[in-house]
Amino acid sequence: MSNDQESTALPDELQMKFLHVFTQHRNQLYSYIYSLLPNRDDAEDVFQRTSLILWKKFSDYDDSCSFFSWACGVAFYEVKNFIRVAQRKRLQFQDDVIQQLADERAEIPQLKFNQRASALQDCIQKLKEKDQKLVDQVYRGQSPVKDVAEATGTAIQTLYNRLNQIRRQLTHCIDRILSYTGEGK
Repeated sequence: MSNDQESTALPDELQMKFLHVFTQHRNQLYSYIYSLLPNRDDAEDVFQRTSLILWKKFSDYDDSCSFFSWACGVAFYEVKNFIRVAQRKRLQFQDDVIQQLADERAEIPQLKFNQRASALQDCIQKLKEKDQKLVDQVYRGQSPVKDVAEATGTAIQTLYNRLNQIRRQLTHCIDRILSYTGEGK
């Protein structure tokens, strides 16, 4: 076994514990990262790096604390690092926006996070079909906004404006659903 392998190997019991807690929070962690990066490919890259760091540093994790909170802390710094070194000319959030999103996301308890995600899915289904397609292409798909604009013959700024309107519409819909169910923001 090389020195590199030795430094990242966890004892069997610790491996099992990591896999257990990581599996429980995997989707939430990915969603957290994706909420901080506007591009799915970037979010997946950062998620992979974050997962590896969590694996390597798991022996430092204090299990009296929330694993999800600890993982989000690691992910936050990985997102900031990714944005700092990104050479691509893509839309990136400013540091203060990332900090605000991270703070807001960290305040949402796990249950509320799941409820918001469920409400989001319901609200997406209520969108017009063409808006659902746009959301799928830009946020779930692998298409940069520029490519979608070119493919649809739409000015890129028009597309950004439409996406902003859709995001506001989804936010209002989610808030209505959560206030109706008594869950609030």
